[in-house]
Amino acid sequence: MLFKFASTDVRSTALVDCATGEVVYRTSTSAPPPSRSRSSSTSSRASTSRSQEKLPLRGDDECTTAVLDHEGQTVAEIVWAGRHASVIRIREELLNGTTELFDAAFVRVLPDETFLPTRMEYTWRITPETLTLLDDDAVVVGRLYADCAFVKGRPVSTLQPGTGSAFLEINDVPFEDLLEIVVSYLLVSTLRDRLYSVTKYIYGRRKQPLASLRLRATRSFANLRDSLRRTILPSASYH
Repeated sequence: MLFKFASTDVRSTALVDCATGEVVYRTSTSAPPPSRSRSSSTSSRASTSRSQEKLPLRGDDECTTAVLDHEGQTVAEIVWAGRHASVIRIREELLNGTTELFDAAFVRVLPDETFLPTRMEYTWRITPETLTLLDDDAVVVGRLYADCAFVKGRPVSTLQPGTGSAFLEINDVPFEDLLEIVVSYLLVSTLRDRLYSVTKYIYGRRKQPLASLRLRATRSFANLRDSLRRTILPSASYH
């Protein structure tokens, strides 16, 4: 299965099946509500939609990314508290943020790649240039093609950078797993820049003694791993 993202903003886009041209999922993100009085806030919350009633009440600094299926039904939601994913709903299941979606205890952060396992026994392999999805046998079952054009049924890198679209290829994965993979992708895709700003800073300082580099790297990656256990922090807040 090959899917095209209709826009570069993964929190407000459509995921289109390249084989059929049909929209499989849409994402839509609401802006944080304006400041308002307690009485008006209570009245507004009482009139929330049926899907939103499944989630905790939103604070004034929160917004929600909804994932809609091809029929327009909300099938997943991510509640952002500022820049943190505080609550995730996938179908009827509520998750307490990213700590229940990813297996942070087994995250491996290396100089040139990071392995981020999910609870479904898939693992995202993140590098500065690539993003791939591995199954529990370390076989590649998913791949992101960034900044590409669709030529003869395949994504092809554009000649002029910044003019193409993103494509996500998923193979040999049960369709019922696709929704959770898409939700995890929304979080993982925003993590890459942050990860490699850390590795570039640490491993780019080659003039330091090896022991000093090792100590600095250990401390920085420990802090990053602790952050992953709490939540995945997007590189930029939604506007």
